[in-house]
Amino acid sequence: MDETETYNRVMSTAPVTNRLAETDKLLVKFELDNIPDDYREYYGAKRQNLFASIQGFRETWDLYVRLDAIWLRGIKDLYVATDPNTMFPLLLYIKAHAKIRIAMELAFTGCLAEARSIMRDAIEFVAHAHSMVGDPELQKKWLSKNDDPAALQAFKDAFESYKADRVFKGLSELHKAWRDFSENGSHANIMALVDSFVQVSDAKHETFKLNYTGVEDERIWRQSIFGMLLLCSTMLQAFLSDYDDRLKLDDILMRSVNRSKSTSENG
Repeated sequence: MDETETYNRVMSTAPVTNRLAETDKLLVKFELDNIPDDYREYYGAKRQNLFASIQGFRETWDLYVRLDAIWLRGIKDLYVATDPNTMFPLLLYIKAHAKIRIAMELAFTGCLAEARSIMRDAIEFVAHAHSMVGDPELQKKWLSKNDDPAALQAFKDAFESYKADRVFKGLSELHKAWRDFSENGSHANIMALVDSFVQVSDAKHETFKLNYTGVEDERIWRQSIFGMLLLCSTMLQAFLSDYDDRLKLDDILMRSVNRSKSTSENG
């Protein structure tokens, strides 16, 4: 059986696969030499899931790669600062992009709850950056948070109180996702377990297990990844809008944005 067939056959897998011979084919010599067998089963399963999802969800992966390229090009276009009021928010947008990369890598390896948790962080960075672009005075409150109790309270009033009407103003879709991801990714509750929880019954036993990586239902896996990509696109649109005066001058970037938007809307 060739490697392509192997990836397709194990689209979803628990961390202990008892297939070291198969997963080892995906690892380089340094990994084989330095990762012990019991951990390598988990490590190799993540690698195998990543390859399988890239191959099995090809259109979704290609969309993610295009969105990532737009982020990178937009950031590079802004290397030379022209407006001091938008310099610091740009750092927050860059941090959001870094977290999106980590979250999507986890999603493609089947770690959905963990991906949602980090995607929630990315959403919060975008919301803070967007609000600072709209009101540069908020940067002072953000940066002086730890100066004294009054500064901490000013930060809480601006960024933590009445989030929907303040820090997430104009970003209702992201606010909803941020709240949802609190319950099914970041916080310790049943919703954060459902993707990886498995119950197996037979005539004599009831077995419960929790997959460290992998999703039992491939349909849920695909839909979850695509849903996260739609949020990535929404965050990207906030970034492009906030820096529109500069980014609209990049014709190549704008053409890439239009192509990706069309793909997202067509599902």
